[in-house]
Amino acid sequence: MSLSAIAYYVPTWTGFIDYLGELFPKELMPVGEPPEKTAEEASDEILKKPVYKPKPVPKMTGKSIHSRWYWPFAIGILSAEVVALYAVLFVKLHRGTSIFMMLYGVLSGLCITAGYHRLWAHRAYKASRPLEVFLAVFGASSIQGSIIWWVQNHRLHHRYTDTERDPYNIKRGFWYAHHGWILFRRKEEDLGYADMTDLHANPVVVWQYKYYFFICGFTSLVLPTLICGYLFNDWVGGFFWGAVARLVGVQQVTFCVNSVAHTFGTQPYSDEQTPRDNWITGIITLGEGYHNFHHAFPNDYRNGVRWYDVDITKWMLWSLEQLGLATNLKRFPRNEIMKGRAAMKLKNAEKFAKRIHYGTPIEELPMFTASEFVAEVRERGKKWLVIEGFIYNIEEFIKMHPGGPKLIMGGIGKDMTNAFNGGVYNHHYSARNLMNSTMRVGKII
Repeated sequence: MSLSAIAYYVPTWTGFIDYLGELFPKELMPVGEPPEKTAEEASDEILKKPVYKPKPVPKMTGKSIHSRWYWPFAIGILSAEVVALYAVLFVKLHRGTSIFMMLYGVLSGLCITAGYHRLWAHRAYKASRPLEVFLAVFGASSIQGSIIWWVQNHRLHHRYTDTERDPYNIKRGFWYAHHGWILFRRKEEDLGYADMTDLHANPVVVWQYKYYFFICGFTSLVLPTLICGYLFNDWVGGFFWGAVARLVGVQQVTFCVNSVAHTFGTQPYSDEQTPRDNWITGIITLGEGYHNFHHAFPNDYRNGVRWYDVDITKWMLWSLEQLGLATNLKRFPRNEIMKGRAAMKLKNAEKFAKRIHYGTPIEELPMFTASEFVAEVRERGKKWLVIEGFIYNIEEFIKMHPGGPKLIMGGIGKDMTNAFNGGVYNHHYSARNLMNSTMRVGKII
C-alpha cells in the first residue's frame, strides 16, 4: 500500500491508531508493564532468611562464680549432706528402715526420671491426671526444686549444652557440673531463654509450685519419719536414714547425670557434644545413663533404646501405658536412630583409618614405563614384579612367602596380576595390605 493510500485512510492521528489495530490483532499487541508493587507486597513474596545472633554471655568480671554462693540452696544442700554423713557414722540402720529407704529412694528417683524429666521437661508421653499428681507429689520428696524450676534448668541445658548458658556446663569442670552449679548464684544476664508456657498452663504443675514447700517438707522429711517410726519403731533412723540420707542419695544420683554421663562412656549417636552412654550410670540413675542417645533424641520416652539396656524408667512407662495411665509414648523412628549409629561408626572408622600407615600415597609413587621396569630388573638386579599396574619390591619378602621362595621368584620381572588374583592363588586383603604398605615402590605408565 502506498503512502498516499495510508494518508487517505488515516487522515488523523486517531485514525492512524485505529489503522494499526486492523493490522495487528489485539491479542498480539503489547499490553504494557504491570503496575509496580508496593514494598510491602514485594516483601511478602521474598523467602525471608532471618539471621539470629545469640546474645553473648558477659565475661566474668570481679568475683568468680565460686564466690557467689546461693546461700539458701547452699545451706540446705550442704546441711543435708552433713546430716547424712552423721547418719552413716553414728546412727544405726535397722533392717526395716533400710528396706524402706531403698524402696522410697527408688520411688523418689522414678518420680524425677519419669515425671520431672521425661514427662514435663521433654513431653515424651502424656500422663493421666492421677499419675501427674502422684509424680508431682513424690517428685518433691528428694528436694530437687519445683517442677518449673527443675524443668527450666534442664531445657536450658539441652538448648545450650556445653556452653556458658548451660546451667551445669561440664566445660567448667566435673565438680561444677556435678554439685557446684546448684550452690552458686548466676547473674540474670547469664541465663538463656527456655519456653515454659506449657507448664505455666498445667494446673498440676502450678499447684505443686504454689505449695511446693509444704509438699516437699511432708514427703521428704515427715512422711519417711512417720512410716519408719510407726512400722519399725525407728523414729531416729526414720529421720536420719529414711528421710535425709535417702534424699541426699537421690540427689547425688541425679547429679551424676550432669557430670558422669558427660564424662565417661561412649558416643554411638553423636560426638558433637559431651553426653555419653554408660551402662553403669544407666543402672545407678534408673536409666538416665544412656545420655548420648537422650541428647540425640530427647523426646523419645526411652533413654536405653535397645532391649537389653538397663532403663528401669522405660519399663515403668511401658507398664503404665499397659494400665492406661500413660499414653502417646513417643518413639523416634528406628531408621533415623540407625542412621545416627551408622554415621558415627563411619566417622569412627575414618578416625581409626587415619592412624594406620597405608604406604606411600599413589600420587607420590614414581612412574616407570614398561621398558624402564624391565631395565631395572635386568640391568640393576631389582627384585620387582607388577600387580594391577603397581610395582612391588619383593626382595625382603621372598623368604617369608607362604607359598615358598621358588614360586614368588618366578614372577620377578613379570606382570603377575592374573596369578595373584586367582590364577595361582586368590590372595586375601591381608596380603594386599602388606604389599601396599611395605613393598609398593612405583607405578607402570
